[in-house]
Amino acid sequence: MAPSIRLSPAQQRALAERHRERLRRCVPWSPALRWKPELEIQGSTYQVLELWPGIAASDAPVDQLEPGQFVDSPSRRFRYCVRLHRAGHTLLTWWGNQVGTVLFDTDVIIPALYQARGPDDPGTGYWGETPWMSLTPAELLTLRPGTRLARGRTIVAGLGLGHQLIEVSRRIQVKRVILVELDQELVDWILPRIRPHLRKPLDVHVGDAYEILPTLRADVALIDIFPGYGDGFRRVAELADESPGIKRFWGWGTSEMTGRAQADR
Repeated sequence: MAPSIRLSPAQQRALAERHRERLRRCVPWSPALRWKPELEIQGSTYQVLELWPGIAASDAPVDQLEPGQFVDSPSRRFRYCVRLHRAGHTLLTWWGNQVGTVLFDTDVIIPALYQARGPDDPGTGYWGETPWMSLTPAELLTLRPGTRLARGRTIVAGLGLGHQLIEVSRRIQVKRVILVELDQELVDWILPRIRPHLRKPLDVHVGDAYEILPTLRADVALIDIFPGYGDGFRRVAELADESPGIKRFWGWGTSEMTGRAQADR
């Protein structure tokens, strides 16, 4: 067990004042907001897409949500819910190998997608504790470098909550979007909610991205199918070698980890 740290009254006051100072400097959220180790955002400006409007937001554990606070996929392998993040509480952010925090001056809602635990998951409860995807500032900011590369025929590998798919479809430089998603149930369940927000023609391929991408032709492939941020160095390089019909590859976190995309902050 790690030793406990006891702060003096003066240290506690200094930390409290530091927190109040951060709340005083909150700025409006913008898709162009640059990452920095400490972000402060006006909660009223943080608007994210709710795929099922009307779902009540909650900060209860995902296994303890009540009816009206979630929507489950037909086989109950996926759960969509809206997390209630309280004002003044910090969330982690990251950029490359740097870690930071973000806080809001009001409560905000964060749509999230959870997956049921698999047979090899050692945790307790039906649902995994960590969201499969959630629309936090960290997620939105770290997907942005890939979205900015999109042009011509662009592949988006990994559906998630559809954020990158929607953003790519909004780019003038993009002519057609190609979705590659492993899970048919996720496509049948989530994609109908996303289609009304798409502005470009969409082709859908259901199956293993490592098998499908080498058969496709595109200007750019954006890959977000990895368990964690920056986990895909080797696999992105392998896919690029195996996919002569795709001109450029980007993997979630891979370019930022190498420092090649720091200008995108």
